Amino acid sequence: MKTNTEAIHFLHALVSNVDSGIVSFNIEGYITLINKKALEYLNIYGDVGDVIDKAVLDIINIEELHKLIYNCLTKSRKNFHLSNVLHDDRYLILDGKKLLDGMLLSITDITADVLAKDRATQSLLLGQETERKRLAKEIHDGVGPNMSTLKLQIDSIKRKLNDNDAISALDKVNEAISEIATDIRQISHDLMPSSLIDFGVVTALSNFSNRITETGEVQVVYNSNIEDGYLTKEHELNIFRIVQELVNNALKYSKCGTIEISLQEVENKLIIAVIDDGDGMEADTSKSGIGLHNINSRVDSLQGTISIDSEKGNGVSAIIELPIKSNEK
Repeated sequence: MKTNTEAIHFLHALVSNVDSGIVSFNIEGYITLINKKALEYLNIYGDVGDVIDKAVLDIINIEELHKLIYNCLTKSRKNFHLSNVLHDDRYLILDGKKLLDGMLLSITDITADVLAKDRATQSLLLGQETERKRLAKEIHDGVGPNMSTLKLQIDSIKRKLNDNDAISALDKVNEAISEIATDIRQISHDLMPSSLIDFGVVTALSNFSNRITETGEVQVVYNSNIEDGYLTKEHELNIFRIVQELVNNALKYSKCGTIEISLQEVENKLIIAVIDDGDGMEADTSKSGIGLHNINSRVDSLQGTISIDSEKGNGVSAIIELPIKSNEK
């Protein structure tokens, strides 16, 4: 029969060979068992022996996890589960299980899976942007010149006519062609703004804001503290699409008079804000719809977070936080 000491040694040997991080602590909050994987995943320096008998709340520096453990120690012990927790450069799953005299915390590193999913999403988005670029070029190089040629042909026919009614009718056709050509140019620009390709997201968003303001329907206030070329092309393209979708949603649904767009670097994070003063929307619809689904996909693929605050009559405020990925870092 094994003694208690032998059982403890066996338990330590067992947890030291598992792929997950393991932390056990008693109801007083002191660590009774921990393995090297847990030290690694939690970024704790030292050996296993240095951490045993220390207060678990003193070594846990993940805010969400710290709160849950604190509640387990001060209120009631409950099982908990946290998924996709970003801690430094790792994505973790954190599971807490009740024991007779404490809690058992298991930590699983899912960084490789998350990054693989993000790469797949970015590949899909890149494919969509490639198709947008192709369509924009086809419209600009094909349909646009054809419309111009059609106008020239109509002008040629007008010069050969003596019938004022027919000339007047052709003038109306010409006006319609001009309107269609303007719409086509706008579609081509929306598909792939030349300023985004030639300069960058700061200029592209400035031009985008000015075009909306020039309509006289909605005023767009735009500000940024970064420069074109600072962010990677991947980030610039995704940021433009995110802002474009949020602004289009505001224009379609909010009946707003003003939209504020902000692009700021704050404490090594990129903060994107799109705020309107419109009608707002119900809480249960603020995260639904194809457009918002696309935004969430882009934000997730960039390892960012999005918060949408809205209620009926008080406009919509969308705040996105992204880790900085610049060409300088």
